[in-house]
Amino acid sequence: MMNIPQNKFYNILIIFNLVLIIFLLLFFNNSNLDLDLQNLLFDFKNKEWLIDKNEPIKKLFFYSLPKIVIGTLIIILSIILIFFRKKIFFQKHKGQIILFLAGITLIPLIAGNIKTFTNTYCPSQLKIYNGDYPYVGILDSYPENFIQFKKGKCFPASHAVTGFCLMILFFILEKKQQRILWLFFSTILGWILGFYQMAKGAHFLSDTVISMMVCFLIATIIAKLFYLKYNFLSRN
Repeated sequence: MMNIPQNKFYNILIIFNLVLIIFLLLFFNNSNLDLDLQNLLFDFKNKEWLIDKNEPIKKLFFYSLPKIVIGTLIIILSIILIFFRKKIFFQKHKGQIILFLAGITLIPLIAGNIKTFTNTYCPSQLKIYNGDYPYVGILDSYPENFIQFKKGKCFPASHAVTGFCLMILFFILEKKQQRILWLFFSTILGWILGFYQMAKGAHFLSDTVISMMVCFLIATIIAKLFYLKYNFLSRN
């Protein structure tokens, strides 16, 4: 049987994540860290980013391939859920399979679409990096004389979510070492994808930091709801 952490454990994680997200939003909004780091990734003389977004090899490995892998996993797990649910293997690992599928599906879906509401532009779209739009802090308003024809959709980072969504394994694996290892792996993977986006002008540091925390928050909430349901079913 799956090792079910106490409900209090999830509540602590959720509260901690929410507090940390608020703190990070205030920190990045009132610091120049985003711009300082992004300035190092942009060649002001040649008006070029450290990584060319159209370079095919990097684009394949750091942009397209991770999405293909996660998409393939979702398809495989969905097929198992639909056609092999009566098999002994599925019955033995039913909870893990369903929770993993829920995590890698819902985390990208939710975290990846928050950017449609935040109205924040990517670095490459800003005037300071040869773009068209003004830079404002995460929580700040645009200048009154700014006429907006197209909303920004760059905060938080959505592509890094492809790596961060694997954080759901932290709540699935039974052995502590495995849980920590996969949490570490998913974090590193998310940051590799996140840095690729930063180096081509698609995101600021804060975009990826907040994306990471939001993904872990969503993973925690999904796991909490799942285990509440699991406990209910196991008692009846």
